[in-house]
Amino acid sequence: MLHNYLITALRNFSRHKLYSFINIAGLTVGLACAVFIILFLRDELSYDKWIPGTENLYRVEQSINPPGQPPSSMSYTAFPAPDAMLAELPEVKAAVHLEHDRMTVAMGNRQFLDQVNVVSPNFFRIIRLPLTAGDRPTLFAQPESAVISESAARKYFGSRPPLGQMLKVGGLCEFGSPDISGCVIREATVMVTGVMRDLPHNTQLSGDIFIPNTSTADPMSQYRKADWTSSSGGWGYVELRPGADAREVEAKLPALIDRNFDPEKSQGIALRGSQIVGYHLTPFRDDHLSTDKNGSLTPPGSWATVYAFAAIGVLILLIACFNFTNLATARAMVRAREISLRKVLGARRGQLIVQFLGESILMALMSLILALALVEMLLPVYARMLGKPIQLHYLNDWPLLLSFLGTSVLVGLLGGFYPALILSGYRPASALRTNAAGQAGSGLLRNLLVVLQFAVSIGLGIAALVVFAQISFARTADLGLNKDGVVIIAASGLDISTQQSLVRALNTDAALKGATLSGSVPFDGQDWGSTIEIPGEPGTSQFRWFPMQPDFFSLYGIRLLSGRALSESHGQDVWREDSTAVNVLINRAAAKRFGYSPQNALGKNFYHDSSTGKVNRVRFTIVGVTGDFVFEDNRKEIVPTYYAYRPDDTYLISVRVPAAGVSQALSAIDGIWHRFAPSIAIDRHFLDADFEKQFLADEQQGRIFSIFVAIAIFIACLGLFGLAAFSTERRTKEIGIRKTFGARSRDIVLLLLWQFSVPVLVANLIAWPVAYYYLHHWLEGYANRISLNPLYFIGAGAAALVIAWLTVYAHAARVARANPVHALRYE
Repeated sequence: MLHNYLITALRNFSRHKLYSFINIAGLTVGLACAVFIILFLRDELSYDKWIPGTENLYRVEQSINPPGQPPSSMSYTAFPAPDAMLAELPEVKAAVHLEHDRMTVAMGNRQFLDQVNVVSPNFFRIIRLPLTAGDRPTLFAQPESAVISESAARKYFGSRPPLGQMLKVGGLCEFGSPDISGCVIREATVMVTGVMRDLPHNTQLSGDIFIPNTSTADPMSQYRKADWTSSSGGWGYVELRPGADAREVEAKLPALIDRNFDPEKSQGIALRGSQIVGYHLTPFRDDHLSTDKNGSLTPPGSWATVYAFAAIGVLILLIACFNFTNLATARAMVRAREISLRKVLGARRGQLIVQFLGESILMALMSLILALALVEMLLPVYARMLGKPIQLHYLNDWPLLLSFLGTSVLVGLLGGFYPALILSGYRPASALRTNAAGQAGSGLLRNLLVVLQFAVSIGLGIAALVVFAQISFARTADLGLNKDGVVIIAASGLDISTQQSLVRALNTDAALKGATLSGSVPFDGQDWGSTIEIPGEPGTSQFRWFPMQPDFFSLYGIRLLSGRALSESHGQDVWREDSTAVNVLINRAAAKRFGYSPQNALGKNFYHDSSTGKVNRVRFTIVGVTGDFVFEDNRKEIVPTYYAYRPDDTYLISVRVPAAGVSQALSAIDGIWHRFAPSIAIDRHFLDADFEKQFLADEQQGRIFSIFVAIAIFIACLGLFGLAAFSTERRTKEIGIRKTFGARSRDIVLLLLWQFSVPVLVANLIAWPVAYYYLHHWLEGYANRISLNPLYFIGAGAAALVIAWLTVYAHAARVARANPVHALRYE
């Protein structure tokens, strides 16, 4: 019997080529999209799952709650928190620290600028990254040791055995301590004690060289390691004992903070420590998707993206199933005599249902084979678009292949279930008498499925338009500064006097257009928070403060709205360690927060407690107001900021280079750098690169999203094309009669186009409110955002209508131009 079913199915496929092609093509494309999306989801969900023994490992994430201001969450933590948890909470089994810095790594006379991870000596015992050489328990038994990756071993030592080789690491200043005068260079000669496999892309960790934080090269000062309010203590991890509940541990953290941190004693703030600082435990294996906070080690993913891609995959498969259902019920009259004869010869309804479901599953399996072939061809392109080395290995990924097989069988069952019920339910007598199948299934259902297909396609189309419009808006919006042609140099490895001498040399070089120092630069993600007191207001407020040289604003083209710029010739324009009165600039947002216009803000004062923890207050006097400029990205509001010239905290150099002669300018920068810092590799990049990084993830996902939208529309149109073919064929006699009574070909075409326009118009009524609801919430994540212009909705709906017309027009025009004599001979 199965052999008979198979032969019958293959004959039907061969006899009805258009029907078979449309269904197989739709299912092939739909299944290929599902495979691509499943591969993406598997990759996103695999982050750090491959590291053994991390089931009970958690990242300690910090939140700062400034009085009167919204809390600020970050993925890093103050350095003493994990150690205090280990010492005071019995549920905590181990604590691990990780900090990473770009350091100079020297091998003989060769210099490399690499990311160096400074970690606790027990790091490799807790986070068991795979080793190819070295003894895990004793990797960091000595302070001056290092573990490097296989690629780093090849880069540093070539074919020589890396174990026992020496590297010079460091070149960063120790900072953040009030008792350190100037810059203390932290560097050491370390011995390679271990080699690990290169880290794959699906991990939150990064870097090719690890050294212990007991090494001399560790740039974090002891002061910063004891600071409970520091936002630069690196990342902290705790391993809980088996059976310990992370939520119960979190409930004990406020009391732990209060025991160890007294804001009134250290900062003069009459609050408990737990009212200022909070901590949250996030499972190590969930960090990639669960952490959308500042300061992630690597770019995080998001559950919203995972859910969105999964939903798109399901919707595309449903559209393909709708095609199958629609076409199978529409062409039921073609199979009416076959079904009736089978029933007359004794076939039971259950056997017919099995036959038709078998045909749909066979079609789905054939589509799966073609889909996998399509995936093989397009997978490299897809991987490049995602920026991830996504691959499909049939032998290693056999569980995934089983899931693909199960998905295709499910698609076959979903697509064929309703047609099987309809086709198997014909009455032989009426079907044989009329050679037809009555209504050939529910016409209402077919129209409903077409409506749903186009509602999904239109909704996705609107979303794609809005996403790209928002990205374009953010990219071209007025930033309030000139970001083009600016090179950023990290000079944290130089003392203050050398930094200033270097900047003077850069300013006098004819190949360059100016240079300045600052403690941060736009788009670098650093946020210098400051607690200030505003006269006449109770409590304190949180502002951002920005250390910079006086010529920072002129180099970046930031407008001065009122007052004057800072100058080294004014004594109080320079903020020194013992200063009690300092002149500052503020931005327009700060003036608004104070309740002043830019002109009225001049001469006004506010106060700041010294960051050293001393009780003396610093009085700030506003001498100028600048225009607002985008400091981070367009997702965030511009925050109140004050700008002060504090030489101790300016270690980033901004150099403006001419548009013509960039290569000569870069050569000049490198030459000047090596005159002042011959033993430190230069760390430079263009500011444009930081700006563009903001949009990479959105653009990658937007491009893929648009492709899936186009595929959804393509599959829907395939079904509409087939449905139009069968519909116009069934109305041949009606059309012949209409033409006989004087109807023109144009009238016939318009009649048929209107028949298929109604479902698309109804689909718009469904898609528009749903798309508006979700896109409105998505746009709320952007401080500077576009409005949901009705043109996005009208444009997507009109495009769907035009596509539907083009799809149907070929059939409509052919039937409308036919000779009515032939039409009346039909049947």
